[in-house]
Amino acid sequence: MEGEGGAHNENQNRRRSIGDAFTYTSSREFSSIVRPTMNDRLAEMKPALLQLISSNQLSSLDHEDPHTHLYTFYELCGSVGVSGADKEALLMRLFPFSLNGKAKAWLHSQPNQSLTTWRDVETKFLARFFPLSKNTEARTAIATFAQGADEPLREAWERYKSLLRRCPNHGFEVELQVQTFCNGLQPQTKMILDVSFGESVMFRTAEEAITIIESMASTDFRSQHGRSSSHKRGVLELSTQDAVLAQNKILSQ
Repeated sequence: MEGEGGAHNENQNRRRSIGDAFTYTSSREFSSIVRPTMNDRLAEMKPALLQLISSNQLSSLDHEDPHTHLYTFYELCGSVGVSGADKEALLMRLFPFSLNGKAKAWLHSQPNQSLTTWRDVETKFLARFFPLSKNTEARTAIATFAQGADEPLREAWERYKSLLRRCPNHGFEVELQVQTFCNGLQPQTKMILDVSFGESVMFRTAEEAITIIESMASTDFRSQHGRSSSHKRGVLELSTQDAVLAQNKILSQ
């Protein structure tokens, strides 16, 4: 009898009413990303990394760029110095902490345990936050690049490179990238660069052209900081003498 009573009590403990079925859920084990096992060394580093990653979260706001977010995330995780399976485990374990707001809600909307590799996570993430429509917009921004009327060469070059980074699969060959940039420059800037190129960018390889642009942009930066704040800022902010000196330096290399 005692045994039967114990079994009866156990059945009562297990009893779940229809109402319970609709009100009781446990999300404790829910995770759209499969959590790989981390070795002891990575587990010890995790708290410090979490703080860094949590300070660089993506919330899916209009001004946020998913590729830049991934670059930053890779950079932070790369500081640990692991590879192979350990790197995969680190990325998959920490990525959820790099998201916030709508981006975090998207991750939670994925089926439980559906993302089994880092490639799955990255592919799904970019498909959601960098769809074909955004890819098209980014490619158009590259193709129609134009230097601002008062934009120094240095800032124009940095902005153009930023456009390229935000769309890694833009499909523009390096030669077309250089030509597009040069075609979008203001006439005064383009004239100075053409002299440095040797009449035209078409006479240079892409690598040579980029080296010259980088050098001119650096000269432009130094020129800006060498002038007083009261001096009116020009398109390239190089005097004729500055331009000639920069040209001679480049051509003598």
